[in-house]
Amino acid sequence: MALLHYWNMGGHRPDVLMQRTFYGLRPFYEFLSATKSYMETDAAVLRLAWVPGSAPERERKKTAQANKENRHKPVTDAGFWVALEEPKDRRSEPESTFRDFMDENVREVFELACDEDGRPLRMGRGGTLSFARERQIRVLDRDLETSQLQLERLPEAGFQLLLRPNTLTLKRQIAALQALQDQPASAQRPLLRLLEASSHARWPDFEPRYIADADWKVLNDVARPGTDEQREFVAIAMETPDFALLEGPPGSGKTTAICELILQLAGEDKRVLLCASTHVAVDNVLERLMDERNAHRDLVIPVRVGDRSNVSEKASGWQLERFIKTERERLLRALQGQRSRTGSQQELLDAIQHGNTAIERMVLDSANLVCGTTIGILQHPDIKDSSRTSPLFDVLILDEASKTTFQEFLVPAMLARRWVIVGDPKQLSPYVDDTAMAVNVQACMPEAAARNACVDVFVSGHPSGKKRRVMAVALDTETASERYRVQAQALGVALADAGSTGELWRAEIVIGTHEQLEHRSVKLPLDLAHVRAPAAALDHLQRQASAWRGHQDCSREAVPDWANELGWRMARLYEQRFATQPGEEGQQQRTTAQRLNDEIQRLLPVEGVVGSVEKAQDKIEQVRRIALPSILESLCEGFGRGQRERDGSALTDGLPKDALAQRKVLLSTQHRMHPEIAKFSHQHVYGCEALFSPVDMAAKRAWSFQRHDHRSIWLDVKGRFNGQANANRDEAVAVIDELRQFERWAAQHPREGGQPWEVAVLTFYRGQEREVRNHLRRWSQQPHAMRHFRRGDRQRPYLAIELCTVDRFQGHEADLVILSIASPHATSFLESPNRLNVALTRARYQRIIIGDRHAMLRAENSLLGQLAKDEPWEKYISERNAS
Repeated sequence: MALLHYWNMGGHRPDVLMQRTFYGLRPFYEFLSATKSYMETDAAVLRLAWVPGSAPERERKKTAQANKENRHKPVTDAGFWVALEEPKDRRSEPESTFRDFMDENVREVFELACDEDGRPLRMGRGGTLSFARERQIRVLDRDLETSQLQLERLPEAGFQLLLRPNTLTLKRQIAALQALQDQPASAQRPLLRLLEASSHARWPDFEPRYIADADWKVLNDVARPGTDEQREFVAIAMETPDFALLEGPPGSGKTTAICELILQLAGEDKRVLLCASTHVAVDNVLERLMDERNAHRDLVIPVRVGDRSNVSEKASGWQLERFIKTERERLLRALQGQRSRTGSQQELLDAIQHGNTAIERMVLDSANLVCGTTIGILQHPDIKDSSRTSPLFDVLILDEASKTTFQEFLVPAMLARRWVIVGDPKQLSPYVDDTAMAVNVQACMPEAAARNACVDVFVSGHPSGKKRRVMAVALDTETASERYRVQAQALGVALADAGSTGELWRAEIVIGTHEQLEHRSVKLPLDLAHVRAPAAALDHLQRQASAWRGHQDCSREAVPDWANELGWRMARLYEQRFATQPGEEGQQQRTTAQRLNDEIQRLLPVEGVVGSVEKAQDKIEQVRRIALPSILESLCEGFGRGQRERDGSALTDGLPKDALAQRKVLLSTQHRMHPEIAKFSHQHVYGCEALFSPVDMAAKRAWSFQRHDHRSIWLDVKGRFNGQANANRDEAVAVIDELRQFERWAAQHPREGGQPWEVAVLTFYRGQEREVRNHLRRWSQQPHAMRHFRRGDRQRPYLAIELCTVDRFQGHEADLVILSIASPHATSFLESPNRLNVALTRARYQRIIIGDRHAMLRAENSLLGQLAKDEPWEKYISERNAS
């Protein structure tokens, strides 16, 4: 039956195309299916701590308005707001966990008792977390910006919150793959071409649209630097038969170009689907497009799909349910106000009075722009049916495409006939789900004994510079013992057998049966760190290892897992793809990328540990290709071929050069930052090929705040870092000192137009965000504020302060940005060029970096080390000490 769909498309050898599609999509299907199977088990349950929160500003305004309208019957919130935090025992909880808790499809959470260290107490059968109906708490609302949930009741004190993983996203991605594979529509032929052999795929030529000067809507200032590039992109996107791609650094006008494209398409009666991986990106475009100052806004009838709590205040008027309610009330007033109604008017009134169905249909049919996240869009009434395969929209515009994987892109892509891909590969990459990575990496080497041999030998013989981790491993077969011997010999790790007469105290890893290890336990090395054995076995050795870890301040360190150790290193290595390469600029030290690659190689099996080393490595590489690259990078560069792939495709190799040149535009000019702020990223991130500053940019960013001699400055603070909490109190104090000085100036120099000056306080760690929040609350005298703080009158403040992690601030900007490094170690997380680039490109007028500069200078072969070397700096002196 599937072959009929391919025959209907025409072209040469539809059977070959179907075969290429099947084998091209199979790795994605296997990756998603393995992840889904795991996510449906109790082992995938997520947990977070909580503290009492406060209603977000929008809810307080709503309650105040309701009280004003109902003076005799005060309105109070029905639920309780709680702020989500990392558990005490997992201070480095990934951002993805918070994102999952805040998902608009989450309807309930569960509470779980924990000990004083944050470890779970209530366990189910088999050691997994269990759920009980009496512990279920309904979620009433959520606030994405502050990571708060509104619950129907407060959890018990000391309890944590559990979340059953939601597999809806995975199911819809799988459904999209299956639909493209089994029931492709003729309009989806270009999507199949992405999987076709590069030697056979034919990408049609086309001429960009000619648009007269008088017909441009918002790109009408041709003298403005960069407008010609924006216009070129719109002209290409209007005529492309398949794809158009736009790359642009921060502040280069990507959003403006998208707005122009939407207006041009609306003028031709085209229906547009606007998507992004984040709500912020979607709302940024919608707010800009529907701004009252846009004279052409009436060309667009937008509908914003998504939970109301995730939609910005400015965009909330177009949120689907609110839009329907507003239009229903407007029509009711108009029709009921008629003294005499025609038959059709009465029929419409009757239909509206009996519910929202009629008005909902009118809204959905009239909307020529539908907006939502790549998954949130599934709440659209016409899209909810997962069996739909025919496109509803003429064009899909995918913003922030550098954060969207191919499988995530495919969900909205199946709903359109043409695809416009917009983003910046030098900013944040797709979210890496550590669980999905580990599950799929583990499937590459199914035998537990082989995985354990690889990770135990790796940990025991960790590269120099790290304290050794002696392992004792209880084995019950000679085959398993031989795996350990082969792996240890290949990696040069000292292995001893407890069953032999040799000395054990020199060994880095000791293997043997349970009885042999028990018999010679007193001979084992004193720095024993881990024991791999059943939980109740070798109790004496388990206690010895626990005591050593406690002495080394790593008591929470678990027995290493091969898939986890390999998975996170693969993700971190991918983050280093734009880092300085070995041998550049006379480097002496190894780069982070080199170190991570070496560690990955040492984690891989050698001959004799698994049946086929080449096959295992090829499977692991396949996981990397599926999980990490974005659709934007895949189309521009390709995500790489497997070892056995002779013929590449547009996904593996990127679009052919000629086709890509016709379809891609790079925006090279920025209009956000003072040139001093843009300089570092211009040189070291974009290689002097983008992020150019117009000649008048310095004049546009002129101001009289003169606390520092430079617009981009590093304040050298050698603070005390709390590794368990990921917090640095000294840097938090320095942040407040800087805010105090800026506030004095801002109070005397109100911003033109009456708007407050905007400050963003950014940090890489949630722990430091929490530390700074505590200081901000005391200084601002806003004890319940979470993310937004102010100085001045409540209704008309002269200073607005936003506290946020770097990862969540992409897409935002501020007049002054204060970045707290917090950590005294240049970790691979901090050294990510993409993450650092986002942090450095948010400020309009001034950027202040606070951190231990000398510690960062030690990372001389990284972008962070280069920044510490190049950035003008001052020695921080506390305001208290100065006074």
